[in-house]
Amino acid sequence: MFDQEKFQQWSKMAQKMYGRDFWSSVFNNPQAKEMINNFAGLMDGDKAFPRVDVYQTAQEFYILVDLPGVRKEDVLIQVVGDRLEVKGSVHNPYHGFQTLSAERFTGNFQRTVQLPDYVDHAHYTAKFSDGLLEIRLPRAAESPVKTLHID
Repeated sequence: MFDQEKFQQWSKMAQKMYGRDFWSSVFNNPQAKEMINNFAGLMDGDKAFPRVDVYQTAQEFYILVDLPGVRKEDVLIQVVGDRLEVKGSVHNPYHGFQTLSAERFTGNFQRTVQLPDYVDHAHYTAKFSDGLLEIRLPRAAESPVKTLHID
């Protein structure tokens, strides 16, 4: 959890040690720029893994998740409020080989999809075939949020 007070203390200490131009020296550093660009690339929707399409009708949501090379056993689906979370791992099929080029994603992943409404997670379907995960989530009949009146 982010502690703003500790961060401010650290920031003041860093400025005393390195001068007022501390942040410029950090962000103008070539290694820092590369790290920031890599991190921004991970947040870029074009590079997000796995890729997700969300469709809706008046009754339900259809979510399609591209998971090429992933086994069904390596995927976990959770509904948290009005969010769908898809977690899992993509294994490298060639352990022990020297990598000459690697463009495909390997490792652990987590993708959260914000849905525009709450869902009835007791009545869902999830099918996995040929690297495509299809999830159907019916809309909740009523919101799980209830206003209580004071007597």
